[in-house]
Amino acid sequence: KRARGARQGAPRNSAAAPAAALGVVCAQIAELFIGSGTVLCYNRSKTRISRHILSNGSDMMTVTEQSIETEPKAEPKFRLQLPWAAWRGMWFFPAAVLWMELVLRIATIGFDYPKGLLYTFGFSLAAGLLLALLGKAFSPKAGRIVVTVLWAVFSVFYMGQVVYYAIFKVYFTLFSVGGAGQVAQFSGVIFGTILRCWWALLLMLVPLALLIWQGKQRIEWGHTRWKELLAPLIAALLLQMLTTACILPDTGGAMSASRLYTTDFISNLSVSRFGLLTTFRIEARNAIFGPMPAVGGRTEPEPEPEPEPEAEPQVMDIDFAALAGQTENTELAGIYRYFARVTPGTENDYTGYFKGKNLIFLTCESLWKYAIDPDLTPNLYKLWSEGFQFTEFYNPIWGVSTLDGEYVNLLGLIPVTGTWSLTESAANWLPFSFGNQFRAMGYITRAYHDHTYTYYSRNKSHPNLGYDYKGVGNGLNIKVMWPESDVDMMNATLDTVLADEHFMTYYLTVSGHLEYNFFGNAMCMRNKAAVEGLDLPEAARAYLACNIELDKAIGVLLQKLEETGHDKDTVIMLAPDHYPYGLDTESLNALAGKQLDQFSLYQSCFLIWSADMEGPVVIDKPVSSLDILPTVSNLFDLEYDSRLMMGADMLSDTQSPIIFQDHSWLTAYGCYDAAQDHYTSFIDTGDDENYVQSMNYQVDQKFTYSKLILRKDLYRQIWDDAGLWPGEEPDPEPAPAPATPTEPPATP
Repeated sequence: KRARGARQGAPRNSAAAPAAALGVVCAQIAELFIGSGTVLCYNRSKTRISRHILSNGSDMMTVTEQSIETEPKAEPKFRLQLPWAAWRGMWFFPAAVLWMELVLRIATIGFDYPKGLLYTFGFSLAAGLLLALLGKAFSPKAGRIVVTVLWAVFSVFYMGQVVYYAIFKVYFTLFSVGGAGQVAQFSGVIFGTILRCWWALLLMLVPLALLIWQGKQRIEWGHTRWKELLAPLIAALLLQMLTTACILPDTGGAMSASRLYTTDFISNLSVSRFGLLTTFRIEARNAIFGPMPAVGGRTEPEPEPEPEPEAEPQVMDIDFAALAGQTENTELAGIYRYFARVTPGTENDYTGYFKGKNLIFLTCESLWKYAIDPDLTPNLYKLWSEGFQFTEFYNPIWGVSTLDGEYVNLLGLIPVTGTWSLTESAANWLPFSFGNQFRAMGYITRAYHDHTYTYYSRNKSHPNLGYDYKGVGNGLNIKVMWPESDVDMMNATLDTVLADEHFMTYYLTVSGHLEYNFFGNAMCMRNKAAVEGLDLPEAARAYLACNIELDKAIGVLLQKLEETGHDKDTVIMLAPDHYPYGLDTESLNALAGKQLDQFSLYQSCFLIWSADMEGPVVIDKPVSSLDILPTVSNLFDLEYDSRLMMGADMLSDTQSPIIFQDHSWLTAYGCYDAAQDHYTSFIDTGDDENYVQSMNYQVDQKFTYSKLILRKDLYRQIWDDAGLWPGEEPDPEPAPAPATPTEPPATP
């Protein structure tokens, strides 16, 4: 019994612990090796082990041990437990989030909106408290591991935004993350940018380094009572609600903080106002649940009466007012009523100016007006000096650089923020694209790109634009380098293109792509000798060098046109996709020969030339890339409806504002900076306040209806309701035209 008692429980006195342990061990030995009939006797008074034979023949072993005298362990002194002791070190996370936001601003947009710092401060503290709460919600070890891994992801996310902004001058969005693999093709550009931004990237690694180094010792992980989790949760919610309550009444300006937070998403402005984490939260909310209702909605100004057009309006047989009355869909009826109110463009002296001719249209990578020089780029200069001269042409940049530049040039619509608009349009009916319009008249329509044919999913979007599309990897056989040569593309394709009698061909060039240097850009290195003597920064000289390659490609095109006799029946058009954002401010100003502001930075060139033009045609009113589609449609007398265009014919008397991504705008009367809510007048309107209000409303409408056209496949809906289909509805992606027709199509 004594043995079993020793085995069943050890004495609680710490001084007796060794004896208790010995007793338990001996009891187990007795059971296993001596047998169940043997009794183990334990005696603390003496140090010996004895064996006894019991009256029934069983053995009994006695274990004795000398008593061990020890001093009783002192009781710990009372310690005051402060209520916040359980949250020791957790202040680190709100401070770390704020640190990342501040470094991001310094490295990218700066502090252009002081009030935004307050909003960012509130949201950053709330996010940091939630992150600290996550570290307390698990066991100490699990919480530390989870939060450390999550913070490592945050660090990569913030660092990636610094690099992306340094290259593209915009922040990448949730949708852009899906295309990260394509951006990774430019590994050399990315590596060079990382070297330039090293200081910001190192600063962003500081919180992660501190967390790994001192996090275990200085932060109280885990929790002992669930009530410990309530305080930070309540504090985070209160901060979130307080900051939001300050934002919602902030409705001043065309792109107010309230509007950005609720209805309109523009990544650069959103980061400037609310910080990066909140910007991604807003984008995710809009994608999942849709935008919030606007606070204090925008009122429509009284429209000025429009004079009846004297010339023939550029419209199709679509009665939008009648369509609005016929549909039971209230949203669709509102859309039709809007287009019924739009004043159409009219025919003018240049309507049909190029009717019946062929068209070669180029979207040129990073082409800028300051790359046109009579000595360095004589072929580009020839097109400029002998063709149409748009002295106030603007080429605003959009969220997805080249792809959005193509979208504007080819479809005359404003890209939708947060998506690849041209890729998304691949399933839509696009009747006004050049490819579809010319193909409907019997032309052979082709498109070429001298880079990977799947980049930005052009293998899906461009066939839907009406082209037989070829790029590197699916039929365009040229030497692969970075960037590829536009000259090689011309040499590989022109024999096929010019073999047809009637053709419309689209080229997307790449030779002018960043990064502008003489060690990683093949086109810059190829033409380095031509720019060595220029008194310009190295990056500016490299930019001109790679555009010399484009000029040589135009020279090949002009020569081939003359050799085949197509020089008199073919029109060449060149439009840029965006300004050369790969250049630093010093190089941009050096090329321009002046200090550029946020508007003059986007002044560029749009070249239209044909060999039989009698002389240059100068157009000195402000126009933009949004106006290209209606201008080309009018020059070739194509069937189109000007009410469905977001721009206007550059050669007409219609005035269309130059629209920028952040809802800023410019007209002949003045320019409006939406980020600062500031209007600069060029010509007195008599009532500038009403003029700004009217223009802001017009710009908003163009953004709204461009988005509806894309998201609702609106052209298809209109064709259905108006009965415009000539026969059966075409497939979303028309089959490519044959490379060589069996019989030349009739002259249009």
